[in-house]
Amino acid sequence: MEKNFTKKISVLFFSAFLLTPVSSFATRGAVDSSKDQVEQEQAKAVMGNVYGAYTKLLPFIYSTNPQLSTPKLKKSKSELIKNLTDLSELFKSAKHADFFKRPGFRPSLDTINNHLEETIISVQSGNYMFAQKRLNVLGALCVSCHSQIPQSVAKNAFGDNIVKEQRDSFDSDLSYANYLYLVRRFDEARTFFDKAINDGLDKNSRYSHQELMSAFRSALSIDTKINFNTEKAEAFLSKWEGDKRLSNNDRKMLARWKTDLSHWKGFNRSEVKSIPDFISKYLVKLDMKKELRFTGEDDVTLFVASGVLQNFLVENPSSDLAPEILYWLSMVEHRMSHTYFFSLGDLFLKDCITKYPSSPYAKKCYQEYADSVEAGYSGSAGTDIPVEEKKELARLKALLK
Repeated sequence: MEKNFTKKISVLFFSAFLLTPVSSFATRGAVDSSKDQVEQEQAKAVMGNVYGAYTKLLPFIYSTNPQLSTPKLKKSKSELIKNLTDLSELFKSAKHADFFKRPGFRPSLDTINNHLEETIISVQSGNYMFAQKRLNVLGALCVSCHSQIPQSVAKNAFGDNIVKEQRDSFDSDLSYANYLYLVRRFDEARTFFDKAINDGLDKNSRYSHQELMSAFRSALSIDTKINFNTEKAEAFLSKWEGDKRLSNNDRKMLARWKTDLSHWKGFNRSEVKSIPDFISKYLVKLDMKKELRFTGEDDVTLFVASGVLQNFLVENPSSDLAPEILYWLSMVEHRMSHTYFFSLGDLFLKDCITKYPSSPYAKKCYQEYADSVEAGYSGSAGTDIPVEEKKELARLKALLK
């Protein structure tokens, strides 16, 4: 089930600190501009340190050798544990930054801290391959935060560190594209995503099909979730949909993306004046289409909606709409991604329940979470929910008011 982890960078997902444009929303619950500036500068300093620690882990992420218990590699193992510990301490310090206490950030930050502790334990026990997998997944957690940060915060977030990683430090165009995506050099990232896609379509490609489709999705997300540029997204899909090297299934996927994209022509994020109206128009109908997860049919809508909702939540952390938005963000995540180690959709639901127990949406979040847990532990032999998970469900239910 596990593949050899070749030198493939997961830092694409570290990009989350760097991904959404400045919001145009101004509403009850918005942050005072002077206070917001202070919080943003504080977050910027924290994440600059995190980035420095994260880059020290790149050689270990790239390594394919799991034999850290051998005498020859004991020094490397010790160094890896030290670097993981340093990163863990920096993420723990982030909990004290007010910016990361905003809804949407809390569940991701708590999970990252737990995730790093478990990764350290994996390394200490000599299970390096499992630890490396955890490092890759850590990137996916990072994206959950980074993609919510406005461009005003992300600009030059890491200072001189950004220019230190060059193409020859990466094993492939896809790895480098992911890194460029991380540091918001989107035009350059698109160039290398295109190169990776072109290579990925070759018969003897070094890339798996999953990596090929990841390159497509990442490039598409730049134009939809990040920049809301539907014309550029359409040009991108048109460029590749006629390529004869595409499989029939992949060609159909691109066609579904293009059809969904057509519904967003002329969309202007600054014209979204009511989040409830936006949700009612674009997301409520998708809540009834749970059987269409992972088909790609609504991917563009999910990308755009995620960008709009996350941007609003960052700019208006005290809004009464926070629990409702967390519910819908969980829906987006449940349809767009999944991982063995965690479900970001579930994390949004738990934050909705624990932070807003009196909200009518807390009950909806609980029911959705309970359904998710049941589905996760159901199989041909029936449903077998672990005792600890049952206790967690009982704890969350007791919070509801």
